[in-house]
Amino acid sequence: MADDARAFRILFVINSLEGGGAERVMCMVAAAVAGADKHWKVTLATLDQARDSYALSESVTRIRLNAGGSLLWGMIALRGLVRRERPDVIVSFLTRSNCAAIACSQLAGIPCVISERVHTTSHLSSGRGRRLKKALIRCLYPYADRIVTVSQGIRDDLVEHYGVAATQVVTIHNPVDAELIRRAAQAPPSIDLPHDFIVAIGRLVANKNFSMLLRSYAAANIGSSLVILGEGAERSRLETLASELGVSDKVHLPGFVANPHAVLERAQFYVSPSNAEGFPNAMIEAMCIGLPVVSTDCDSGPSEILRGEAGAPKVAEMTKAKFGILVPPDDEHAMSAALQAMSEAHNHRYFAAAARRRAHDFSLDNSLTEYRSVISSSLSAPTPSRQPVGAF
Repeated sequence: MADDARAFRILFVINSLEGGGAERVMCMVAAAVAGADKHWKVTLATLDQARDSYALSESVTRIRLNAGGSLLWGMIALRGLVRRERPDVIVSFLTRSNCAAIACSQLAGIPCVISERVHTTSHLSSGRGRRLKKALIRCLYPYADRIVTVSQGIRDDLVEHYGVAATQVVTIHNPVDAELIRRAAQAPPSIDLPHDFIVAIGRLVANKNFSMLLRSYAAANIGSSLVILGEGAERSRLETLASELGVSDKVHLPGFVANPHAVLERAQFYVSPSNAEGFPNAMIEAMCIGLPVVSTDCDSGPSEILRGEAGAPKVAEMTKAKFGILVPPDDEHAMSAALQAMSEAHNHRYFAAAARRRAHDFSLDNSLTEYRSVISSSLSAPTPSRQPVGAF
């Protein structure tokens, strides 16, 4: 630790504070770190100037850069900020911010802790520039001082495919403030809701595969309506698909909701159709409230949560796991069967109780203590591979 004469300066970096699980967790971690020691001065910088969906603690200084979604401009802007602020350590979340943070930390000769929150190989299995992004990760991630992964599956992927040493990586599950979630759940919802509905949460993007959910929901022909919380580029496509399937009167897309817990509290069960996850915050938060869960067995996170173990073989059909129901990714038939099964009263009761039990395993205090420990160890133990650049 530093002596009492000066504070350690810790710079958190993320793309933006728009709605998303990583953004919410970073706000929680930054506040916890700022409150952990009077000698730790915490700043949170976003690479882009998008609107904030989450409030920051007053003990955290807020800075907005203007990279406009560009990695190159993000590196340039972050380099300037590091030169001005001279932090003792950079802590970043999400791939673009991680790459920028590692590059700038190497130039400045300061430690860097990154958090990888998606299963990289699955997340970059398609889309523009995926080969370049994978190459950047292979090039840069081995130079991070510590890499925090939110699931064992993400850790294994980085070690096996991206040149990361196993000793660099620590797995810390996302912190869940169960008491705060339960209090928020008791508030009146900010949107009109159907009397009887199931709920999904996530950005309306292709990787979340809400189109598969709509087709499965239409085929299941269950009595409950479907509410999908989130916003994104797929909205018009999903609205058109719901109309074509004849379920537009039962499908609701209210957009981003500041307090999703009030919606979760009133839902029958939670469903995740995603093709890939890191460690799905919304799923754990739903389980805190006692919602049963149906999820694809995608890379990675859902299986660890719903089976209670890492590394289990992928399911080939609808499977009743220990804490919820799993289905193969992008399998409309299996998802439809799972929606029907979870709508049955005996399954609903069983998995509601299982969800509450499992949620106890994800302690806010434990996760935040682990984050503080990782940051503290990086401050006191620089890696020999770093080459400070005096001109930075």
